[in-house]
Formats: sequence, C-alpha cells, structure tokens
Amino acid sequence: MTTIAEIWRFPVKGLAGQPLETAQLVPGQAIEGDRAYAIRHGNTEFDRDNPKHLSKTKFLALMTHAELAALEVSFDDTGTVMTVSKDGELLFHGNLQDPDEAHRLEVMMGSYMGDRAKGAPRLEMAEDHMFSDVPEKCLSVVNLASVQALSDHVGEPLDPLRFRANIYLDGLPAWAERDWEKGRLFTAGDVTLRLMKPIVRCNATNVNLKTAEVDQNLPKTLQKDFGANLMGVYCTVESPGTIKRGDVFSG
Repeated sequence: MTTIAEIWRFPVKGLAGQPLETAQLVPGQAIEGDRAYAIRHGNTEFDRDNPKHLSKTKFLALMTHAELAALEVSFDDTGTVMTVSKDGELLFHGNLQDPDEAHRLEVMMGSYMGDRAKGAPRLEMAEDHMFSDVPEKCLSVVNLASVQALSDHVGEPLDPLRFRANIYLDGLPAWAERDWEKGRLFTAGDVTLRLMKPIVRCNATNVNLKTAEVDQNLPKTLQKDFGANLMGVYCTVESPGTIKRGDVFSG
C-alpha cells in the first residue's frame, strides 16, 4: 500500500519549506501558499500587475546560491509570517505581506548575499501567481524509495528535501514512478490528481541542506547511472478535496 508520508509547501522560493499535516486542494491550483513569494535579483524585472513565469536563475535559489541552505527558516500557519535565523542568531521576523517588514527582509538578504544578489534584492509576490520552476500550477510528488535507492548508489544518505517535493510517498518500489504514463489519474484522500510530466532535476539537488555546501552531482548521476535525469513527477489537481499525512495514494 502506498501512502502519503509527508506534505510540504515552500512559501518563499529557494528557502526552506514548511511541513503540513493536511492541505486543501482545488483544481488548477497548487497547495495554497506554495512558492507564493520569491526574492529576485536586483537586476531582474518583474511586473506584479502582469506576472509572467521566469526562470529560477532570475531569483535567489539553491541552484546558484547554496548558502541559502544555511538559513534556518520557519513560518506561521498562514505561511506569511516568517522567521529567519543563522547559527542561533535571529536575522528576521515579520509578515511578508507588510511592505515595511518585507523591506527589512530585503535589506537583510542583501547584506547576507552581498554581490551575489546582483543588486538590491526584492521580495516579490503577485495575486494568483506561483514562482514555480514550471509555468503550470501543480504539485511535485517524490517516491521515498527512489531517493533511498539513489542514496545507496552514491554511498551517502540524501535528505529527501533536496528534491523539494510537495508530497513524499512511502510504500512504492524504487523507480516505480518512471513507468507511470502522462495523464494517469491518482487518488489521494478525496482528491484526484493527474500526472503531468516527470521532473527533470537541476543543480539545486547537489546542495547538502545541513552544510550548505555542494557535495554531489545528482543530475549527472541520475542521467549516467539511472538512464535519465529524473526524480519524481508533477501532478495537477483534477478534483477538490483534502489530503493529509497517512492517506492512501493509489491509481
């Protein structure tokens, strides 16, 4: 039996996520609050009134800024009040929807990142916009057995959160998800999900989340030793409902 072992959202693109016990899902949307904010480079242009999907290279992201993993981040239940610390020192606490508090975060991140922020960083958000790696609003699903198989192969335990999934599945054989076809329907709780496409992995997965250092080349390993640089799948929500940890995932 396959079950949902963990549910996560990542309110601010590139920063640590927030574990959830349950999530309300509606068709055509992701988990509420997931990638709702992003911190753009100073030289990135973003129109809040007419938001467009932009490459992750336009924002502070683990793929290019491994030092983000050294920040200890937590959120309140709404996903809008964020606390940031490093080595036990409080760096920021505030409501991301408050312009003054958002500016304090921008100043802090500018000091932390220095020249690597490519100018003064800016916290961005836009109504009904998601700063995902793909244009579609969807959920990412990862098989924990596949992560374990990859860990065994590289000879090091890999934190599944390197793959920043919304849903982690337990009880599947390793790599079973690679046999799933596009359009396949799944049920989780009282929700129906549809498989959109497999997830091609970037260099963000190379970052050790405990040390904030690059210690692997997982895209290369996946491609060379497992036949394709893939880990997990994207799914869209087809029917509304609630998912919770421990729910059966089937299809």
